[in-house]
Amino acid sequence: MFTQSGENADPTSQFFRRRRDIQGTRAIAVLLVLAYHARVPGFSGGYIGVDVFFVVSGFLITSLLVREFDTTNKISLRDFYARRVRRLLPASLVVVIGTLIISRIWLEPLRLNDLTQDARAAALFATNIVFAVRESDYLQSALPPSPLQHYWSLGVEEQFYIFFPIIVMVLLKLGKTSKSLLIAGLATITAISFAVCVAITPSMSAVAFYLLPFRAWELGAGALLALLGDKVSRFKSIKRELFGWVGLVIIVLVGLIFDSKTLFPGYAAGLPVVATIFLIASGDNSKFGPSRLLELRIFQWLGSRSYSLYLWHWPILIVARSANKAELSGADVALCILATLLLAELSFRFVEQPIHKVPRILNKSSRSLAFGALLIVTGLGASFIAAPATEGSVKAPQITTESSALASTTTIFQYSDSQLKELIDAAPKITELPADLDPPLAVLDDDKPEIYKLGCHDHEYDIPPVCEFGDLKSKTSIALIGDSHAAQWFEPLRRIAEQRSWRLQTFTRSGCTMLGVENGVLEKCRGWLKNVVAEIQNREFSLVVISGFTNREDLVDESPDGFIKNITELHTALTSNSQKVVYLADSPGPLMHVPICLSANIQTIQNCNFERDEAINQQTAEVLRGVWSSETSRFVDLTDWFCTSQICPVVIGNMVVYRDVSHISSAYALALTNVLMNQLEISLAS
Repeated sequence: MFTQSGENADPTSQFFRRRRDIQGTRAIAVLLVLAYHARVPGFSGGYIGVDVFFVVSGFLITSLLVREFDTTNKISLRDFYARRVRRLLPASLVVVIGTLIISRIWLEPLRLNDLTQDARAAALFATNIVFAVRESDYLQSALPPSPLQHYWSLGVEEQFYIFFPIIVMVLLKLGKTSKSLLIAGLATITAISFAVCVAITPSMSAVAFYLLPFRAWELGAGALLALLGDKVSRFKSIKRELFGWVGLVIIVLVGLIFDSKTLFPGYAAGLPVVATIFLIASGDNSKFGPSRLLELRIFQWLGSRSYSLYLWHWPILIVARSANKAELSGADVALCILATLLLAELSFRFVEQPIHKVPRILNKSSRSLAFGALLIVTGLGASFIAAPATEGSVKAPQITTESSALASTTTIFQYSDSQLKELIDAAPKITELPADLDPPLAVLDDDKPEIYKLGCHDHEYDIPPVCEFGDLKSKTSIALIGDSHAAQWFEPLRRIAEQRSWRLQTFTRSGCTMLGVENGVLEKCRGWLKNVVAEIQNREFSLVVISGFTNREDLVDESPDGFIKNITELHTALTSNSQKVVYLADSPGPLMHVPICLSANIQTIQNCNFERDEAINQQTAEVLRGVWSSETSRFVDLTDWFCTSQICPVVIGNMVVYRDVSHISSAYALALTNVLMNQLEISLAS
């Protein structure tokens, strides 16, 4: 991807002609990625630099394999894999070890466990699979990213390198003297990969983003260009040069225009892919083409070091942000970039170059493959550098990793209103993390309501599953509808239903807000939302409780008129049969991932508290209050049960209020049982 296939010292040189314009293309791609990750203003779409690299890799590797076959009438898989080992693994391992060391010093303790897993995945070329399983959203996630998250693209490439040469070899052998079968085969694979990528991106964006089957078409596009290069070269040079400039301009413009809201990869990824094809097809050593720019010394320098630049920049930025405990200033970012350039130069001179020249000890493919196995084992062993603190550590009571801790320490309290108010008022004065923290930080990720485990929430069904609790024969029935911010109220609602002998039925699904903001409903949610509304209309619930995630920019991102129109239509639909409705305002949103912040501030937890005014979009709250305050509906705001007049503490009593960056913990939700029950009784009685 970022590597140079074929230098004079490498055996592949007999099959490969080095192109300086491609070196410059690498420079443009890595500059886009660096600008995006460094949050340089204007480069909101710089992530497309990775797509440029994918196309370049497909082009170069295919050129290498086909020329080897044309010259020797065979493809040596052993030699191919040996070259990939020498080129990719040494620098990759050095950066992994360096990242683990600096993370052990400066990264928040609670992030180290995931980092250990990520390092092992990096050693096994599976980082992209790990993040796809976690359903991390590379472009929109509010969770602190892993310092090794950028290794996902290396995972895609390394998996591609495992299968691709086998496919090329088989198709070339079957096609004998013609490459028609190879072209047809790769075109078919590329088309299928693109079609499936486009199809699943709206509903499974993390899977489409991270996994090889849905990114293979980008590498395949480069491969097809390599196979059709003779036909492309027949175009007049002036036309190819013009298309090259068009491609370069599109790449830069897309890097400026795309952002986190762009549905990606899908169709959108087609722009940088096609643009890169134009750029490569324009050729090198041209009089008027973009190669005149790309072959400048600065771009050659950056391009030759693009692999090391890519490897180093991300962990430096991520760990620096953690160590700084705040956003990096312009000067901080500049220092990080300088550090990246320095480390990239050192990696290039003392790791990439020496290995690339094929030292005597590695001059046989079998030795290189054995060396690769040794590097993998070393990477797996090095992962323990970032292992979390043991139980003997001073911080062990708070940073325990025993999954059984949740069941044994989460105690269900139901506080009276006065007791809870006293705890809230006293919370801003707490400075040290309580020894009996409920639940412990390390298990907060597992502190999800039981509705998840029951399969009633985290599902992919358009028809809502039947999930009922409490007294199923009761005349008083409550419906809970919404996304995960509605599901966070499941535990107290179930407790209330059991205590009052009510029937509770849930209709919740992750990511599926009921607000229906313009363009804000995920494609996967549309059918489900329609069916939920129909179910509510066809039933006679005593009370419908609706809630959902409301970010601080709702009316900034969307037009106020559209926002009001959509929630008004939802209000009309839910109250059409005179059912009573409670709109439960979203809980105040922290400005950070709370457990991670607390793990880094064991004795100064007040550093994790946040201002009440910053946690709520008052304009959005007032619009919601206006719509849901009617004869048949009530707007219920529980902010006073999370915050004082100024501060929203993240630890109240011995309870952690939030289990992540926005959801409240089940422990604190249960603490609000009486508060919530009072509100429901008021609504039922009105």
